[in-house]
Amino acid sequence: MLIISYETFRLHAHALNGEIGLVICDEGHRLKNQENQTYLALNQINAKRRVLLSGTPIQNDLLEYFSLVQFVCPGLLGSSSEFRKKFENPILRGRDAAATDADQKKGKERLEELIGLVNRCMIRRTSGILSQYLPVKVEQVVCCSLTALQKTLYRAFLKSKAVAAAVEHPEGTTDKRKKNGGGGGISASLVAITFLKKLCNSPQLAYDMVLENRAKAKKGDPASNFDELMQYFPKEFEGAGGKQVLVATSGKLKVLDTLLAFIKNETTDKVVLVSNYTQTMDLFERLCRMRGYRYVRLDGTMSIKKRGKVVEDFNDPLSSDFIFMLSSKAGGCGLNLIGANRLVMYDPDWNPANDGQAMARVWRDGQRKQCFIYR
Repeated sequence: MLIISYETFRLHAHALNGEIGLVICDEGHRLKNQENQTYLALNQINAKRRVLLSGTPIQNDLLEYFSLVQFVCPGLLGSSSEFRKKFENPILRGRDAAATDADQKKGKERLEELIGLVNRCMIRRTSGILSQYLPVKVEQVVCCSLTALQKTLYRAFLKSKAVAAAVEHPEGTTDKRKKNGGGGGISASLVAITFLKKLCNSPQLAYDMVLENRAKAKKGDPASNFDELMQYFPKEFEGAGGKQVLVATSGKLKVLDTLLAFIKNETTDKVVLVSNYTQTMDLFERLCRMRGYRYVRLDGTMSIKKRGKVVEDFNDPLSSDFIFMLSSKAGGCGLNLIGANRLVMYDPDWNPANDGQAMARVWRDGQRKQCFIYR
């Protein structure tokens, strides 16, 4: 028996050229793309049997699902182009808001046919099975009001040149605009969305983005038009730098600060804090230092060996660590954090499947306490 990570296997795939009796791929959604090197390397194994295990077999679209089925049962759904023509297109067309009755009927028929085929090689088990063995899980969507500063910055941003650039050319950026450093198009839209997400998390992150933009402009790099927003930031932001966290300026941070104080003072529970951004995790660190909370942090910079040790220590009931900061991209899959029974999703991912994976870190086999998920 050989236990190996995807990355290590990809590097040494040439050494496994004999016949293998069984290949089991955990977190099987890693193989959602038939073109990536991991998929190609694993697909070359001469294996009698293949098994994929996944909590999120569909993350973005049906073609990814096709890739997983194709890996374990080649040819069951035909080629990718045949699958798209026979199944994906009719199913999506049937679910479109403008679909006719005929489109909806055909889409439903193709979906049922697809389920019938896939059921030959798939066993589906939902989290409902776990619910009879695990403690109760309470999931709450917590609505946080914007602070006065956030509202001011939000309204000013909507009237700014940065938004105008995104709206002016929504279909894309022309070469001429690129040369002039004007931004625009899809790129400007993504920059605008990123700014708003950071503003929701904390005005300090928005302030840092304005400073980064100003530095780029000085170097002659194309930059978005954020400079006009600088007048709305109070003077205390200049001195905050990378040391302070201005809790009162962010609705989300105020709720988080209150929540952590309650959990620390009223319970013996531990907390997992999840974010997509390393800069947001930097804010968490400053907040923990300011409040005197013991914490550990796992992001993309931590080695695989060290991760195991950090997780093991945190799960130890005798450990004094109160908070586990987790990057959803680096640790959203596979980690077992049953030492905590409260998890805060500070910002949502573009893909809800990633959020689902991250939230499953605490409510899993071995958990003994009631779980609370705050989104």
